[in-house]
Amino acid sequence: MPIVIKSRSKSLKDTRLENVDGLALQPVLNDISKNNRSLNTNRLRLTYVKEGKQVPITSDAFFKEGTNLEDTELYVKDLGPQVSWRLVFVVEYLGPILVHSLVYLLSKNPTLVEKYHSRSKPYNPFMNKLAYSLIMAHYLKREFETLFVHQFSQSTMPLFNIFKNSFHYWVLNGAIAFGYFGYGFIFDDSKLFQAYSALRLNNLGSLVALFTLAESWVFYVHIKLRLWGEAQKKKGNTTKRVPINSGMFSLLVAPNYTFESWAWIFFSLIFKLNLFSLIFTAVSMTQMYLWAQKKNKKYGTKRAFLIPYVF
Repeated sequence: MPIVIKSRSKSLKDTRLENVDGLALQPVLNDISKNNRSLNTNRLRLTYVKEGKQVPITSDAFFKEGTNLEDTELYVKDLGPQVSWRLVFVVEYLGPILVHSLVYLLSKNPTLVEKYHSRSKPYNPFMNKLAYSLIMAHYLKREFETLFVHQFSQSTMPLFNIFKNSFHYWVLNGAIAFGYFGYGFIFDDSKLFQAYSALRLNNLGSLVALFTLAESWVFYVHIKLRLWGEAQKKKGNTTKRVPINSGMFSLLVAPNYTFESWAWIFFSLIFKLNLFSLIFTAVSMTQMYLWAQKKNKKYGTKRAFLIPYVF
């Protein structure tokens, strides 16, 4: 008995499937595409109605679980123009590289320093060079990971996301570059030094070493996740993500988020608790915390986000 996949978008027509035996996701999307000007299948989202809600169909499992298609309402939606996840990440991380490089270069111009540098803070070329070098190291590492380490469960995302996601990096992180001209330093240097001394954080070399260690752990975790993903694929598990249950992964739900957070905490300490750095760090950690809790919910775990057994 044939079924009709109804359209949820004005740009798509309903698609009639004559044979429902042995259906699989990709062939169904191919049929819908052929019926709609050979639209790229990455733009199509297939769903079914459950308890009044549209539930995405993301794998062949839906068709193999004995679902009675004759009594199931199927729908398709056009997600609009798509762009690859890898390209989105490359563009996101390119923002801080370009913004910081431009502002850092301008901050080395004596004329611009004389005209635009904050009158309340002394010009500190050493601190500028150190902060710039750490940010470049971070985002060049990110670009390397994006191109050669990361694997993406989905090939594309809506084109609009490239602009929405880039705001966090191009604008929020880019704003840290105001610090090269002495802006955003809200604490008096002498009082800050006293506080650092009391907390035994007054050794700049140690803070840089801790930042480097955190970045190294992030890289290690990404390599570990890549190898784990490849191992799961060899076992035939290509749809459901299985968490790693050994080592630091048994304590931290997402160790890459943990060490990423610590890296930005150490950077903020190095950059004298610059306001723009604190804002970026707070927003980043909040987002990563929410992502970590989603992973806990997905895996059915209660693992830590920042500090094992504490937070």
